[in-house]
Amino acid sequence: MRRLSTFGLVLALAGCQADDPEGAENFALPTNLREVSGLAVAGPDRVFAHDDEFAIVHEFDTKTGRIVRSFALGKPTIEGDFEGIATDRTGRIYLVTSDGLIYAFDPGEHRQRVAYSAHDSGIGPRCELEGLSRAPDDDHLLLLCKRLRVGEETPRLEIYRWKLGTEHADLTPWLAIPLARFLDSDQRARFAPSGLEWDEARRKLFVVSGRSHLLVEIDETGEVVSIRSLDPRRHRQAEGIAILPGCKLALADEGSDTAKARLAIYPCP
Repeated sequence: MRRLSTFGLVLALAGCQADDPEGAENFALPTNLREVSGLAVAGPDRVFAHDDEFAIVHEFDTKTGRIVRSFALGKPTIEGDFEGIATDRTGRIYLVTSDGLIYAFDPGEHRQRVAYSAHDSGIGPRCELEGLSRAPDDDHLLLLCKRLRVGEETPRLEIYRWKLGTEHADLTPWLAIPLARFLDSDQRARFAPSGLEWDEARRKLFVVSGRSHLLVEIDETGEVVSIRSLDPRRHRQAEGIAILPGCKLALADEGSDTAKARLAIYPCP
């Protein structure tokens, strides 16, 4: 049964903060973010988050553990397979679907329905998209491929670049790394990228794979510099990633019928 939109939520405590053995802060996310699918920085201690079915953005305050506002696109709310969120340097927000449709809009007030524009990146026929992030250059965003629809004979990590406000991204990958270059055969079999984040301060890119519980760090030359394992007991399936000011790594894990979605904040790796 399809879940109903929960746009008209009451601002409420999302979950209790707890200290992680490794120094992280952990939050249980509310029911309307059970299938959390993306994160983006909203402020020094705040993130924007969304689920994978409705164009609703929730702003979560990591200091108070509360959702402070939620706003939606469309009336009725637009539905789709939403797989990533990002902001540009002006604060404008972008949502991307798995087939490459990008929605652009300004942040709204709580319970507001905001105006938006829609753009077809043109990447959908090439791959299933699973993440969105700022890029090293201010006028572009990065699009992360989860599963290639063409050229699957050479499994690789593939990322495209889209210029803000345009139709169709550059169809030449911004980054294409054969998985065999940095993963062993067992890791390659389970690798399914689920989120990415460009860390402007350190000029590095982070890619998370929720299914294989891996965090991959890539420098600005495109070289993989580290691969870290995520404890599956703490990270059931990481779907969202953001780097907050002060070098704090935020990871969001989707929930299930028996477990709440979680948000964890770590010191940067």
